[in-house]
Amino acid sequence: MTTVDSTGNLGPAPGPAAVRRRGGPGARERLMDALRASGPVSRVELAAITGLTEASVSTTVRRLLQDGVVVEVGRTPTAGKPRTLLQLDPGGRTAVGIDLGPATTTCVLTSQTGGVLARLTSSVPPGESAAQLVDRLARDVETLIEGSGERRERCLGIGLVYGGPRRGSGTAPGGPPGTPGGLEPELLRAGLQEVTGWPVLAENDATAAAVGEYWVARVDAARSFAALYMGTGLGAGIVLAGSAHRGARGQAGEFGHVVVDVDGPSCWCGGQGCLEAVAGPAAVVARALADPVARAEANLEPGAPRSTVGDFSAVARAARAGGGACRALVEGSARYVAAAAESLVNLFDLDLLVLTGPGFAASSSLYGPAITRRTGAAGSRAWGRAVTVTVSTAAATAPAVGAAALLLQDRLAR
Repeated sequence: MTTVDSTGNLGPAPGPAAVRRRGGPGARERLMDALRASGPVSRVELAAITGLTEASVSTTVRRLLQDGVVVEVGRTPTAGKPRTLLQLDPGGRTAVGIDLGPATTTCVLTSQTGGVLARLTSSVPPGESAAQLVDRLARDVETLIEGSGERRERCLGIGLVYGGPRRGSGTAPGGPPGTPGGLEPELLRAGLQEVTGWPVLAENDATAAAVGEYWVARVDAARSFAALYMGTGLGAGIVLAGSAHRGARGQAGEFGHVVVDVDGPSCWCGGQGCLEAVAGPAAVVARALADPVARAEANLEPGAPRSTVGDFSAVARAARAGGGACRALVEGSARYVAAAAESLVNLFDLDLLVLTGPGFAASSSLYGPAITRRTGAAGSRAWGRAVTVTVSTAAATAPAVGAAALLLQDRLAR
């Protein structure tokens, strides 16, 4: 079943600077970041905000006006000549973000100012082939845009979110989820681009979620932060000085593969004692299924079709409801996740962690305090920092919004 929710421009304003996918910002990006953050401002004010020369601002603004990205919105009186005010055109450019979940696909249409114009969700049919997946996504994109009332030619492309590393679905238990249809993310990207005719950018869910938080949740540009993402596995999107840290192959932030037990179980990645193998959602579910008491508390049927996200959420609900066996399992996992989070904070000198994804949406009340205790113990005493641990208010749409934002930034910076 597919539903379309045309919400208008309901998304909160983005943070003070856009998160970039690669490299540092040029003059065009810096001006657009300042306009996105500040609202209507003059050329003189843009020069002061960005540090660019007035000549550079004037030249770049002229091009942005010609491209239909920026509009003039009146004048402000001064002691001398009145100054023309500029702002990003809310309807100037849009992009689609697609989040490929294991059971549902979430699509959003996002404006260049960060607002969510429309949202669509569709279920993943059982046994869907790669070709059927591409066709379904293409139809969903067309339905989304038609239902939004926005002009198709304003859309610059599609941002595509996949789970886990840039590879297909794993064969080992608890392996990477890959994509519905078992298609490699790069092949899916190329196929969707061919069918739709739009440029398509692919990104992992954790990095996209971090960028989505930046756009939706007003994260201050001065704060380096990480979005810890729990779905079928564990990942982290890391934002440093306004840029998404991706690594040479786009695989930075594999939080689930921090080693937390040198003698621990083998992981699907080939390592041993990885956080995901020791304490990830699949590991928690496996222990619950093996424990008759925990299995009964979570109402997990032994022979029922398995869904890591659904089963973990059931265990978390039972733990919150007072199920002692399930609570012990989740709290045991939280101790390891908190230790790995402390390592991440120390490595990158972070002062903000955002918990997001369906796993944390179901269990943040147990994981959040454990992470706060662990990161706070040494943080204030040894490093002179206070780490804030918060729960995403946009977990359902942050990855899709982030993917659309990355596509917009990539295309508009050209």
